[in-house]
Amino acid sequence: MSSQKENRYLVCIDSDGCAIDSMTVKHEKAFGPALLDVWEVPTERHQEILTLWNDLNLYTKTRGINRFQGLSAILSYYPELVDYEEMKQFNAWVHHTKVLSPEALKTEYDKTGLEILSKALAWSRRVNELITDLPLALPFEGVKEAMVRIGEKADIAVVSSANRSAIEEEWETSGLYSLVQHFFAQNDGTKSECIRKLIDSGYRNDKIIMIGDAMGDYKAAENNSIKFYPILAAKETSSWKVFSDKYFQMFLNGDFDEQIQDELLRTMDENLSNVIKES
Repeated sequence: MSSQKENRYLVCIDSDGCAIDSMTVKHEKAFGPALLDVWEVPTERHQEILTLWNDLNLYTKTRGINRFQGLSAILSYYPELVDYEEMKQFNAWVHHTKVLSPEALKTEYDKTGLEILSKALAWSRRVNELITDLPLALPFEGVKEAMVRIGEKADIAVVSSANRSAIEEEWETSGLYSLVQHFFAQNDGTKSECIRKLIDSGYRNDKIIMIGDAMGDYKAAENNSIKFYPILAAKETSSWKVFSDKYFQMFLNGDFDEQIQDELLRTMDENLSNVIKES
């Protein structure tokens, strides 16, 4: 084990909707519309499905789930769009696969030949195409300043379930890439597994904190016995400022205790229940 890493603090940061202001536009302009196209949803159902997609992925406790988890949830609401037996097998893959990535899904499709998996892959490719056509997303205000301050005392790892090429382009163009020591994306495993890889590489649990905007980020932190700080949806700028000005130093000092963690989680829970849906 590397003593250098063992003695370093580490701040893990989610990308979409946490550091980069890309989450809402990607869901509204890419994920949802691609679903309508690939599954040939009747026109009269479009708005209903788009609203449900955005609610599940942006405005509730399932905010930030992996794209295939989101797709599985939506298709479960609309069984008329899929074959029942194939849907059961797709759900089983989503719940049991070690890696929720297009590559892993392609391997499963090659084994089974299921139409639903073929369409899920086509949907995922269409999502990526639409994202490529979107204006390049920028960091939330205050993110770069906070990361510069973090970098004076700790290493930084991006831990995201988004597409790697999109993450790297956004962070490079935003001038954030050089501030990061480690990048983990969709193809590297779940967020929980990625954090575990960092711990296995030498970082100590009690010197790691995860910054994220969704309950899945907290669960990844909890699974690895590390701290978690929430970036609140629609309050991202102020969340980053408070972390930089207050909670980061508390973390370094060892004062980020269970009471603080519980208070922050309650705030996140309340915010996700009342977040303003901006147009």
